[in-house]
This record gives sequence, C-alpha cells and structure tokens, in this order.
Amino acid sequence: MELLSIANALQGVRTLLSAYDGYERARFLDTDFAVREEVRRRTDMVTDHANRIQDRAHDMGMKEFAQELRRVKEALVMLSSDVQFSISSLPPAAHSQFTRMGRSQRRKLVNHDLYTLQMLVKATNTCNQLLEDINQNGDSEDRRLTTARELHDQIGRSRNHLRERNMFIEGLLKR
Repeated sequence: MELLSIANALQGVRTLLSAYDGYERARFLDTDFAVREEVRRRTDMVTDHANRIQDRAHDMGMKEFAQELRRVKEALVMLSSDVQFSISSLPPAAHSQFTRMGRSQRRKLVNHDLYTLQMLVKATNTCNQLLEDINQNGDSEDRRLTTARELHDQIGRSRNHLRERNMFIEGLLKR
C-alpha cells in the first residue's frame, strides 16, 4: 500500500466519509467512531444485498451459488463483529493516549482508513453487480459463482485490513 500525503489521504477519505476528522487533536474517538460506523453501514448494505441474491439463487435452483453467498454472509457477520468489538470501542478512559499521535503515525492511520473504505466500496460494487446480474438473468451461473467467490475474497481482505488497523491502534495504546 502506497502512503499518500496526509492532505491527499484525508481528501480521499472525506470523499467516502464526510464525518472524517483525520484524528486531529482530541478528535480520535469521533474519527474512529465515524470509520467504524461507515464500515458497519457498508457491511449491512452488502449483507442486505447478499440476502436478496441468495434468496433468488435458491428460487432459481442454484445451490452452489447460494452456498457461496452463505459464506459471504458469514464473513460479513465476522467483519461486523470485528468492528463492534475493536480495541478502539473500549470505554473512553482507555483512549487518553490516542491523542498523542505523531505525524507519521497519523499519516499511516489515515491512509489505512482510506484503503479500508476503498476495499469496502469495491466489495459493495461487486455485490451490486451480482444483484443487477441476477435480476436481469445475465451472466451464466459459473460467472456468477466466480463473482461471488471474488466478493467473499474481498470481504476477507477487508476484514484482515481492518484487523491490521486494530493492531496499529493497539500499538498506540500500549506505548
């Protein structure tokens, strides 16, 4: 992942998330909450789409495709759980050290947030593509299955990336 300047990364995140403050001064909690809420919101959106796609797959008798969507939904539940129980969701008393973040640490965290949100946008777009395709009876079942597997991988990579963010924040807390 190439690190952008703080200004460019902040602008990129603000394009996706208007409530983003970039961890300026004492705004760590607000910024972190905004990121976690956006991840949760996107996770809920993709889950809703995946439910509809899976229902239609069952109705159309596409068993393997429906099973892959079940796995996608399980990955989304785990991602949502990671967001809900992340280290930064601790009681506010545990956050006093977060305000002492150096410029390079702030830059790394802002870039990480940007990349995480971009990954989720891509997963959302993939899910929208699947939903549109199944509604229009477009691609073959094999192509749909391949796309569902790609979606599952995208969710897994997003979850791993979010875990890296949590480890970075945990490192800030322990210094």
